[in-house]
Amino acid sequence: SSTAATYHSIAYAWRKQGKYEKATEQYRKELEIKLKTLGPEHSSTAETYGDIGTVLCEQGKYEEAMQQHQRALEIYLTQIRPACSATARTYHQIGIVLCRQGKYEEAIEHFQKAIEIKLKIYLPDTISTAETYHEIGNVLCRLGKYEEAMEQYQKAQDIFQKRNGGSLICG
Repeated sequence: SSTAATYHSIAYAWRKQGKYEKATEQYRKELEIKLKTLGPEHSSTAETYGDIGTVLCEQGKYEEAMQQHQRALEIYLTQIRPACSATARTYHQIGIVLCRQGKYEEAIEHFQKAIEIKLKIYLPDTISTAETYHEIGNVLCRLGKYEEAMEQYQKAQDIFQKRNGGSLICG
Protein backbone atom coordinates (compact mmCIF):
# COMPACT_ATOMS: atom_id res chain seq x y z
CA SER A 1 0.00 0.00 0.00
CA SER A 2 1.06 3.59 -0.47
CA THR A 3 0.76 4.14 3.30
CA ALA A 4 3.25 1.33 3.98
CA ALA A 5 5.57 2.75 1.31
CA THR A 6 5.40 6.16 2.95
CA TYR A 7 6.24 4.70 6.36
CA HIS A 8 9.17 2.93 4.70
CA SER A 9 10.45 6.16 3.14
CA ILE A 10 10.14 8.05 6.41
CA ALA A 11 11.94 5.25 8.26
CA TYR A 12 14.73 5.26 5.70
CA ALA A 13 15.17 9.03 6.05
CA TRP A 14 15.30 8.77 9.86
CA ARG A 15 17.80 5.92 9.58
CA LYS A 16 20.09 7.90 7.30
CA GLN A 17 20.07 10.70 9.90
CA GLY A 18 20.99 8.27 12.69
CA LYS A 19 17.56 8.61 14.34
CA TYR A 20 17.21 4.88 14.87
CA GLU A 21 14.35 4.89 17.39
CA LYS A 22 12.22 6.98 15.03
CA ALA A 23 13.22 4.77 12.09
CA THR A 24 12.28 1.61 14.00
CA GLU A 25 8.91 3.11 14.91
CA GLN A 26 8.15 3.84 11.24
CA TYR A 27 9.33 0.42 10.08
CA ARG A 28 7.08 -1.20 12.69
CA LYS A 29 4.12 0.78 11.35
CA GLU A 30 5.01 -0.41 7.86
CA LEU A 31 5.24 -3.99 9.15
CA GLU A 32 1.83 -3.75 10.82
CA ILE A 33 0.23 -2.75 7.52
CA LYS A 34 2.05 -5.47 5.57
CA LEU A 35 1.03 -8.14 8.06
CA LYS A 36 -2.61 -7.14 7.61
CA THR A 37 -2.57 -6.65 3.85
CA LEU A 38 0.03 -9.12 2.58
CA GLY A 39 0.26 -11.61 5.42
CA PRO A 40 3.11 -12.88 7.59
CA GLU A 41 4.76 -15.02 4.90
CA HIS A 42 5.06 -12.46 2.09
CA SER A 43 8.48 -11.46 0.76
CA SER A 44 7.69 -7.78 1.26
CA THR A 45 6.88 -8.50 4.91
CA ALA A 46 10.21 -10.31 5.20
CA GLU A 47 11.98 -7.30 3.74
CA THR A 48 10.52 -5.11 6.47
CA TYR A 49 11.63 -7.56 9.15
CA GLY A 50 15.12 -7.24 7.66
CA ASP A 51 14.97 -3.44 7.69
CA ILE A 52 13.97 -3.50 11.36
CA GLY A 53 16.82 -5.91 12.07
CA THR A 54 19.33 -3.64 10.37
CA VAL A 55 18.24 -0.60 12.38
CA LEU A 56 18.26 -2.58 15.63
CA CYS A 57 21.80 -3.76 14.83
CA GLU A 58 22.87 -0.16 14.25
CA GLN A 59 21.52 0.59 17.74
CA GLY A 60 23.52 -2.26 19.28
CA LYS A 61 20.35 -4.29 19.98
CA TYR A 62 21.85 -7.47 18.60
CA GLU A 63 19.50 -10.08 20.04
CA GLU A 64 16.44 -8.21 18.76
CA ALA A 65 18.16 -7.61 15.42
CA MET A 66 18.93 -11.31 15.12
CA GLN A 67 15.29 -12.21 15.78
CA GLN A 68 14.14 -9.89 12.99
CA HIS A 69 16.71 -11.17 10.50
CA GLN A 70 15.98 -14.80 11.42
CA ARG A 71 12.27 -14.18 10.81
CA ALA A 72 13.06 -12.67 7.41
CA LEU A 73 15.34 -15.59 6.55
CA GLU A 74 12.69 -18.10 7.58
CA ILE A 75 10.21 -16.47 5.18
CA TYR A 76 12.71 -16.34 2.33
CA LEU A 77 13.76 -19.96 2.78
CA THR A 78 10.23 -21.35 3.01
CA GLN A 79 8.14 -19.04 0.85
CA ILE A 80 10.39 -17.89 -1.92
CA ARG A 81 13.46 -19.81 -2.98
CA PRO A 82 16.64 -20.32 -1.02
CA ALA A 83 18.89 -18.94 -3.75
CA CYS A 84 17.64 -15.40 -4.23
CA SER A 85 19.19 -11.99 -3.63
CA ALA A 86 16.99 -11.34 -0.57
CA THR A 87 18.20 -14.56 1.05
CA ALA A 88 21.83 -13.65 0.32
CA ARG A 89 21.31 -10.15 1.72
CA THR A 90 19.76 -11.62 4.89
CA TYR A 91 22.65 -14.05 5.41
CA HIS A 92 25.00 -11.07 4.99
CA GLN A 93 23.06 -9.01 7.56
CA ILE A 94 23.03 -11.91 10.03
CA GLY A 95 26.80 -12.15 9.53
CA ILE A 96 27.15 -8.51 10.49
CA VAL A 97 25.10 -9.00 13.66
CA LEU A 98 27.13 -12.08 14.61
CA CYS A 99 30.38 -10.21 13.99
CA ARG A 100 29.27 -7.35 16.24
CA GLN A 101 28.43 -9.94 18.91
CA GLY A 102 31.94 -11.34 18.63
CA LYS A 103 30.66 -14.62 17.14
CA TYR A 104 33.24 -14.59 14.38
CA GLU A 105 33.14 -18.20 13.22
CA GLU A 106 29.35 -18.08 12.90
CA ALA A 107 29.62 -14.75 11.10
CA ILE A 108 31.99 -16.26 8.53
CA GLU A 109 29.57 -19.16 7.97
CA HIS A 110 26.74 -16.73 7.21
CA PHE A 111 28.89 -14.55 4.98
CA GLN A 112 29.99 -17.67 3.08
CA LYS A 113 26.34 -18.70 2.60
CA ALA A 114 25.71 -15.24 1.18
CA ILE A 115 28.67 -15.62 -1.19
CA GLU A 116 27.50 -19.06 -2.35
CA ILE A 117 24.09 -17.66 -3.27
CA LYS A 118 25.52 -14.54 -4.88
CA LEU A 119 27.84 -16.62 -7.06
CA LYS A 120 24.86 -18.73 -8.19
CA ILE A 121 22.56 -15.86 -9.07
CA TYR A 122 24.90 -13.03 -10.10
CA LEU A 123 27.99 -12.68 -12.17
CA PRO A 124 30.99 -13.29 -9.89
CA ASP A 125 32.10 -9.66 -9.89
CA THR A 126 29.21 -7.70 -8.41
CA ILE A 127 29.72 -5.00 -5.80
CA SER A 128 27.44 -6.94 -3.46
CA THR A 129 29.74 -9.97 -3.69
CA ALA A 130 32.79 -7.77 -3.11
CA GLU A 131 31.21 -6.25 0.00
CA THR A 132 30.69 -9.73 1.45
CA TYR A 133 34.29 -10.75 0.66
CA HIS A 134 35.36 -7.56 2.43
CA GLU A 135 33.30 -8.44 5.52
CA ILE A 136 34.82 -11.92 5.61
CA GLY A 137 38.24 -10.27 5.48
CA ASN A 138 37.31 -8.04 8.42
CA VAL A 139 36.24 -11.04 10.50
CA LEU A 140 39.35 -13.02 9.61
CA CYS A 141 41.48 -10.06 10.73
CA ARG A 142 39.69 -10.06 14.07
CA LEU A 143 40.54 -13.74 14.37
CA GLY A 144 44.20 -13.01 13.61
CA LYS A 145 44.01 -14.93 10.32
CA TYR A 146 45.74 -12.22 8.35
CA GLU A 147 46.82 -14.25 5.35
CA GLU A 148 43.28 -15.55 4.80
CA ALA A 149 41.93 -12.04 5.36
CA MET A 150 44.26 -10.69 2.68
CA GLU A 151 42.90 -13.27 0.23
CA GLN A 152 39.36 -12.07 0.89
CA TYR A 153 40.36 -8.41 0.68
CA GLN A 154 42.12 -9.11 -2.61
CA LYS A 155 38.98 -10.72 -4.05
CA ALA A 156 37.00 -7.67 -2.96
CA GLN A 157 39.59 -5.25 -4.30
CA ASP A 158 39.75 -7.00 -7.67
CA ILE A 159 36.00 -6.56 -8.05
CA PHE A 160 36.06 -2.94 -6.83
CA GLN A 161 38.87 -2.14 -9.29
CA LYS A 162 36.96 -3.71 -12.14
CA ARG A 163 33.64 -2.11 -11.20
CA ASN A 164 34.30 1.38 -9.93
CA GLY A 165 37.95 2.24 -9.91
CA GLY A 166 38.67 0.72 -6.53
CA SER A 167 36.48 2.39 -3.96
CA LEU A 168 34.14 0.63 -1.56
CA ILE A 169 30.77 2.23 -2.04
CA CYS A 170 28.59 2.09 1.05
CA GLY A 171 24.82 2.30 0.77
